[in-house]
Amino acid sequence: MSNGKQHKYTQEEKDYLAEIVPGRSRDEITEMFNAKFGTNINIKALSSAYKRFGLSTGRTGYFVKGQAAHNKGKKMSPATYERCKGTMFKKGNVPKNHKRVGSERVSRDGYYEIKVAEPNKWRAKHLIEWESHNGMIPKGKVIIFLDGDPTNYEIDNLAMIDRATHVRLNQSNLRSTDKELTKTGVAVAQLITTMGKAKRRK
Repeated sequence: MSNGKQHKYTQEEKDYLAEIVPGRSRDEITEMFNAKFGTNINIKALSSAYKRFGLSTGRTGYFVKGQAAHNKGKKMSPATYERCKGTMFKKGNVPKNHKRVGSERVSRDGYYEIKVAEPNKWRAKHLIEWESHNGMIPKGKVIIFLDGDPTNYEIDNLAMIDRATHVRLNQSNLRSTDKELTKTGVAVAQLITTMGKAKRRK
């Protein structure tokens, strides 16, 4: 609810939700949305809205990178320490499954990743490949796989587009396993986005 009334979402608001919902918590989404549009919609109402629009955070309930544990900063009780000390890692110990910097793995989403720093910092290989040929990726841009295959990180299969185009590309189902067709889809998505902005200005 917004100021006690049912909120009617504009296309701009729907596009923004499509951009920010994936991977974020309900609290983050609500805070970002209300800050951008000056609304006062509560978490429950906004969550119901983006679910109606077919959007999902993609969260599973498992801990993710950056998420704080509920007991962070709390001291362990003496009794708990006694039970756990036998299996605790000692300072300087290296676990058997430790991966060196430069190691590769495949993420749960199917992307190749490279370990870039200790203790456990990984980065998508296709982003590193793109930057090795073209320099740093500007803020607001994303790198896509033209043939839709996240394991094909060859430079001719990668393209950089802005986030608004990326959202429209997904919403309008303009992707293909054919690189040239996806390039055409990107051009169409950019045109739709431009027309939408021009319409809103009018």
